[in-house]
Formats: sequence, C-alpha cells, structure tokens
Amino acid sequence: MDVRLNKEREEKRKEKAEARLYTIIKVARDEDLGEQIGKEIYFDLVNHDKVCTFRIKKDIPFTQFKEEVAKAFGIPVQFQRYWLWYKRNNHTYRPYRALTAQEEIHSVGQLRESSNEVNNAELKLFLEVELCLDLRRLSSPGKTKEEILLFFKLYDPLEEKIRYVGRLFVKESGKLLEILSKLKELAGFSPDEEIDLFELEDGDIICFQKSLRNQCREQYRFPEVPLFLKFVHNLQFKVTKGHDETEQKAEACLYTMIKVARDENLGEQIGKEIYFDLVNHDKVRTFRMQKQMPFTKFKEEVAKAFGIPVQFQRYWLWKKRENRTYRPDRALTSQEEIQYSVGQLRDNSNTVNNTELKLFLEVILCPVIFSPFNFFVVIRYVGRLFVKERSKLLEISSKLKELASFSPGEEIDLFEEIRFEPNVMCLQLNNMLLSLRDCHLDNGDIICFQKSLRNQCSKQYRFPNVPSFLKYVHNRQLKGHEKLVPRSHFPTNKPRLVVEVAKAETVSMDVDAVAVDGPVSARFTWTVHNFSKLNRKNSYSDVFNVGRYQWRILIVPKGNNGDHLSLYLTVVNTAALPYGWIRYTQFSLAVLNQIDDNFTVRKDTQLQFTARMREWGFISFMPLTELYDPGRGYLVDDKVILEAYVTLPKSKSLIIYSSPM
Repeated sequence: MDVRLNKEREEKRKEKAEARLYTIIKVARDEDLGEQIGKEIYFDLVNHDKVCTFRIKKDIPFTQFKEEVAKAFGIPVQFQRYWLWYKRNNHTYRPYRALTAQEEIHSVGQLRESSNEVNNAELKLFLEVELCLDLRRLSSPGKTKEEILLFFKLYDPLEEKIRYVGRLFVKESGKLLEILSKLKELAGFSPDEEIDLFELEDGDIICFQKSLRNQCREQYRFPEVPLFLKFVHNLQFKVTKGHDETEQKAEACLYTMIKVARDENLGEQIGKEIYFDLVNHDKVRTFRMQKQMPFTKFKEEVAKAFGIPVQFQRYWLWKKRENRTYRPDRALTSQEEIQYSVGQLRDNSNTVNNTELKLFLEVILCPVIFSPFNFFVVIRYVGRLFVKERSKLLEISSKLKELASFSPGEEIDLFEEIRFEPNVMCLQLNNMLLSLRDCHLDNGDIICFQKSLRNQCSKQYRFPNVPSFLKYVHNRQLKGHEKLVPRSHFPTNKPRLVVEVAKAETVSMDVDAVAVDGPVSARFTWTVHNFSKLNRKNSYSDVFNVGRYQWRILIVPKGNNGDHLSLYLTVVNTAALPYGWIRYTQFSLAVLNQIDDNFTVRKDTQLQFTARMREWGFISFMPLTELYDPGRGYLVDDKVILEAYVTLPKSKSLIIYSSPM
C-alpha cells in the first residue's frame, strides 16, 4: 500500500512539474459567436470559457500550433489568421490587432507573456478564416489606421431575438451607405430593403434591423435595438441583484420550478440532517422549465441531466401532511404525462405552495405493471417496495430481512412512524398476521425496523429501540436546534485507502453482512493505452478494493448503442460473498479531460449491487464523436484516462435501526 501511495504522489509531482511547461490557449471562432450571441451573450462577442481550449508546450513555435488547429478544426494553415483580444474598461472583449508574421515565428509561451492581457496565465485568440478561391496563403494582416474591424448583429423585433451575422473590414473614412448592400447580403435581405443601424466604434459592434418607418410600431414590445437591449440589461441586472419584483413576476408567469428528489437524495440526507422526514426539497435538483413544455419533453431533459432513459422514469407527487412532513402521494398516470404540460401538472397538484412542483423520481430498471392496489413504502433507505394492501406483515418480513442482509431466521420488530410533535410517537406493529390495510398504512408511510431484542438484555444499550432513539434525536434538535452529527464525522487515525478514505467508527451496526464498520471511499484511475486499437467488445480494468469488496471498471469502447461510449462499475468477488448479499453503493465514473479539468465528463449515481445485478453504469456515457475529437482533450496520444470514485455508506446513515449501542 505504501509503495502504491508513493507512486501516486510521485506521479502527481511530475504532473505539477509538467504543468509549468504548458500554456492554455483559448481559440474563439465565428462559430462560437454564432452559437452564443442572442442566447447567453448580448453585450459582448463570446464567453471564452466555452470555446475550444488547447494545452500546448510553451516552447512550441506558434507555426506548429497552427498545425494542431488545422487538425482540430479542419482549417488549412494558410487560411488561418489570429487576433489578440483586448479587455475593455466595461469588461467586454474585442479583437484589437492581428498577429504579424514575425510574431508567429515566436513560441506560444513568448506570445502569451507579451500579450497585454491582465490574466496572462492563458492566451486568448480569435481565429479569422478566409477561404480564398485560388487557395493562396492569406496576405499579411492588412488592417491599417484607415480601416476598422466591425462585427454585426441582426435584431428581429417580431421574434425579439438578436443573432450574429458576420464581420467586415471597412474604411474609417467610408460612408455607411457603402456597407449597406453588404449588410443586406449578410442578413439575407432584398437589395431594396431599408435598414436601421445602431452603435459604431473601432473594433465594436453594429446592431441593425429592418426599418419600421412605414409600419405600426405598437405591434412590437421592443420595436428597436436600444429598447430590446435595455430590457435585456435591466432583466439581467434585476435578476442578479434581486430588484424589480414586477419583472421577476412576469418571468414567473412563463416558467415553473420543478424539484426532483431521487433515491440518491434520500440516501445522502437520511441519518445526517433528516431523521423525521424523507428529504429536504431545497437540496435536490431544481429545473426551471417553461410552463407550456409537455411533460414528456421534460422527461427528456431529466434523461440528459441524470442519464436515466425516459422509459425507466416514473414520477410521484409529494403531499404535505399535517405534521409538516412530505410523503409521495401517488404516481402520475401515463395520461397525465402525455396530456399535460408542466404548468398544468403544477396547477393540478395538491401542494400547498403551488409556485413549484415537487416530484419523486422512481427509477424502474425492470418495468413493472402498476396496480392501483399497490402503494409506496420506504424501508430504512435500502430501497422501495410495492406491496398489496391486503398483504400481511409476515409476508414482507422476509423481504425486509433480505434488504437488511439479515439471516432468514432473524427476528425483527417493526414500527410505524406516526407523528413527531409535540412528542415523538412510533407505533409498534406487533401482530405479524395483520394486513397492511388493517395497520392503516398508506402511500409513503415509513416503516422503521430493527433486530428484535426480546432475548437480550436491553439495558446494555442507550437506545434499545426505534422510539427511544427517535425521541433522543427529537429532543436534541429542540435544544437550540442542535445538529446531531454521527460519530463517523469526527476524524480518526484510520489509514487511507488508495487515495482517500472517509472516517470510520467502531459501532456495532450489523446491517450489511459484509459491510465495513464505517463509510469507505476510494478513487481508482485507469489509463487505457492504444484506445483506438482496442479490438475486444468489452475491456476490464485491474481489480481494486473498497471495503471488503473487489471492483473493476468495464468499458465498451464502441458503445452498446453504436454512437456513445458505455461505462460500468462491476463487483468481481461475488463467489466469496454470502448468499443474498446486498451492497448499497454511491459511485461516479468519469472520462478525464487531459487538457482542461473543467471539461471532464463525470456521472454519478447511488443504487444497490446484488448477486443478480453485479454491473451498473451508463449505456450512453458520452458521444463517441466528442471522445475521438482531437481538440477536446479526451483522447490524447491514443490514451484515455478513466476514473471511478466508490463510496460504501455506513449503515447508520440509513433509516433502519440495527444492533443499537
């Protein structure tokens, strides 16, 4: 283990040393301006954090860097001309001069240091492309003192949209009339169309539009460019500063907020900050959607955000109870999902505060037939069960033991949470022959269960059963709203595993038959060499250990669906595990960006590994086109770097109460 850690430290030291040898070059193109202007950019030309980034050795000649750009963009070297950006006092950027032929002979490091950018840790460039018909090399930069470089945006008052249409070199002494025909051509207008122009400075932007002189201006909210830009500016300022409630209310009329809670949220919060509820809705993923968006379209947005295919999604409405806790009330029907927009669903929900729509996302990896007689029960946070109302408690006890990794002969006690104020109340379910209906259990009710202590001395435990423990927690929260922190949150002297290990504790928590004492995390990195030459359909990493489990990464280089990389995490030592084992696991998988860490693709999830479901992952992890794009930084020197971060949560973070202290 020490040898491995020393090796990793040495690799990190080498990486830092190598970082001093490189510089970051951000190259903006016309395509970037076209994609961003009118969507997220209104008063500038481009967001440099969203353009193509290159990581180049400082001593590389700039002429050689141009060859790299040619490979990335497919633009021959002779058609490339580069401009330096200049940051103005109003915090916007403009290209202010082109690099000379003499400057391009220098190294990229020298160019970066000689640029007048405030932050010269990176070099920002604008790539001008001129495809000459005779395929001659671009002439040396021709911008003189008599010429100015202008960028042009077109405004449509009917659509209330601005878009980028191009750039021109024009003589400073030239008349506006001389460029009108070119602007009409750029915008696709007829030669006799009248246009109005706004804003003109060296290196600045001209906004233009069709003239409204012969039209009724009252039909437009913002008939001219200045009015529209003033509206956008005020809207951006007021949203940032929290001013002008009228504008925000106008925005609220168009959008609705959807808060989507998942199993992962319950697993993260229960036992840490949540003891008497299921989830804190203020800490789940929030979507801001137009009210008229069909709910089926919203499901596609969720699929993109979480990597969960639409066919595996089922949504539940939350209901606020009298004790101010929330429970999933009912699942949305297929008719509701097809017929309603997100706004209609929000209006029809029975939430007290209907300014937002609260949903629980149930992931159905094996589609099941929904029955109106089934209802939703959350069990200690190991998962969920659909059970018949007429089912007896005895019939579900075997499933509960399996979920908790108890032996089949283990006796368990069940408690139903009823209310928490003014005092904690839990009702023990003594008669296992009663049906769930007889016990008055309903959708979303919580059942807490533990190993029975009937044949043990309960005095050896501080809190021998669920009611006594919940009462203790409740009283602690009442005293100055103190936060109850599990002992695993305090540091220990446990050794680190691989790269980093979460703090452990020595508590008797026999929830998982092969669980470790506390939460354990490990990061595993796998460098795949000669990636493009992999002939096998599946490739596996070396085995790595987390807790008492052995894992490895499974990669499908060509993907299971043909156009996306597929990536999975798998348990490999299943023969050594006890019968009926279950391991609740949090993990993330990533394809590291070798140029800029900000563009690393990472996806995470939380679920259960079992003897039947030993492999979990993402069938469409990332598009193969992005992976193989040499300018994006995922495949460098035919090498791909994958990472898995695996966490085995400690059992006390779940709602089951087991082997009390």
